[in-house]
Amino acid sequence: MGMGRERIMNITNAAWVLLLSSPAALGCGAEPFAPPCAEGSACDPEPSAAPSEEECLEGLAALRVQAGCGVFASRWFGDDSNPGTMEKPVKTLARAVALAPRARGRVFACNENYDEAITLASGIDLWGGFDCLKAWRHHTENLGPFMATIRPPLDNAIPITVVAAQDDGEGATDGVSTIVDMHVLQEWRLGQGLDSVAIRLRPGAVVEVLRSVIEADWGGSGKHGEDAVYVDPQPAYGEIGAIGRDACSAATVAGAPAVTTVCGDMVSTGGKGGDGSPDRGGDAEDGKPLSAPSSGDAGLGGAGAKDGVPCQHGRRGGDGAPGAPGAAGHGGRLTEAGWEGVPGRQGGTGAPGQGGGGGGGAPGGRSACGNATLGGASGGSGGGGGCGGTGGRGGAAGGASIAIFAHAGSKLTLRETRVITSQGGYGGRGGRGQMGGQGVQGGPPGRPGEMGGEHACRGGYGGWGGTGGYGGGGSGGPSIGIAYADDEQLTLDGVTFEIGPGGEGGIADVEDETHDKANRGSDGFAAETMRFVP
Repeated sequence: MGMGRERIMNITNAAWVLLLSSPAALGCGAEPFAPPCAEGSACDPEPSAAPSEEECLEGLAALRVQAGCGVFASRWFGDDSNPGTMEKPVKTLARAVALAPRARGRVFACNENYDEAITLASGIDLWGGFDCLKAWRHHTENLGPFMATIRPPLDNAIPITVVAAQDDGEGATDGVSTIVDMHVLQEWRLGQGLDSVAIRLRPGAVVEVLRSVIEADWGGSGKHGEDAVYVDPQPAYGEIGAIGRDACSAATVAGAPAVTTVCGDMVSTGGKGGDGSPDRGGDAEDGKPLSAPSSGDAGLGGAGAKDGVPCQHGRRGGDGAPGAPGAAGHGGRLTEAGWEGVPGRQGGTGAPGQGGGGGGGAPGGRSACGNATLGGASGGSGGGGGCGGTGGRGGAAGGASIAIFAHAGSKLTLRETRVITSQGGYGGRGGRGQMGGQGVQGGPPGRPGEMGGEHACRGGYGGWGGTGGYGGGGSGGPSIGIAYADDEQLTLDGVTFEIGPGGEGGIADVEDETHDKANRGSDGFAAETMRFVP
């Protein structure tokens, strides 16, 4: 059932032509309102006093509501067991919406707070602006609260979701939902990284909003990246250096063999100990991987004893380089699923510590062994370096603050309405990298000969594995008034925007007081409207 443009213009003044010339504003149904039938009983016929649809429209044009022109709802005075009449309203908007197809497709709400979330099928109208304490007079006739407010009591709930028109056989509607004098508010804290959306239009939904306030809360902050120490096993310690061999056991007493610590696809090697020859001690090998030139004598093998100069112990290996910081999350995109920000990446794994240098060998011969052909004690090998720590996890992206999200295939018209958003969600910070594994001691030298002689030297300690890199910070979420898919399906007339700022990107290092590391996530942006490609 519906009314043509000429007929509507004949029943209203010019100030309301804009509102009532749209079938969406009329919200007319096929039947006058009748309470739902009790189960197993027949419905009574419509009372003859029920107003005609033309009388209902004339009243709405003058902002006066009449009994029998829709379902009435009052959180304070209603009860969901009531039939939804002006004298006996229902309590919740959800119940009123369920009765609306049999009541001209309209819901009239007192100017109260409705702590709920509802789904409207296109064609069901929602009118606020009425004062129940003053006989359902519109706010233009008094100084009381001038809007009904719907705000979900639960986290993550969307106050109003509009879906395509549904033909359930209960009553015909014009297929357009008109929302008038309503404050639609998403004000509860969201789960991490989620979008705050006040009204969502699903494909096929057709909506007109008049004289209302549509307001979204903060976008959900992205989850912080986990510190690697809490999620990864402790990095391996280095291998203990091998013991040198005793003097006089061979013509050339071989130095303690190199030891290797395997760290994934990287290794740390403690240097081989120096040999013991009859007339001199051999030099030991350096620990690996070789350290940077600026690290001095880190990991150098000790010189063997010769010409009256004693041997040298192996040097401690250098610590492994820290892992590279994880890449920051930058930007994102708007899709049918909502805002998809970019998370930070995991930090790199630290390099293994350098192995310690091996200890120098000692001479043997007649003075040590009583035999000029036997070698002296050999040096111990260097200890292995510890494995590097794994990197911290990247922070997740922040969610968006979006007042209205109109999916592809929906149509949206706003008139004389305020669109308000809050700040986009903060990006999550990057997690700390894990401390590297400990380097261990080098091996002791072999024993000198029974007749005495010079001592060989021990291997050096391995270095610590490098600390894992910080995870990158996640990108901050945007603040968007209206997200929509089709320019031709969006009409704005007399709309004001109050758009909050984008959310800050996640920091990468909590110990960096400037919060200006290269892997800090990008900040979100602010926009009154934003079109996305489905």
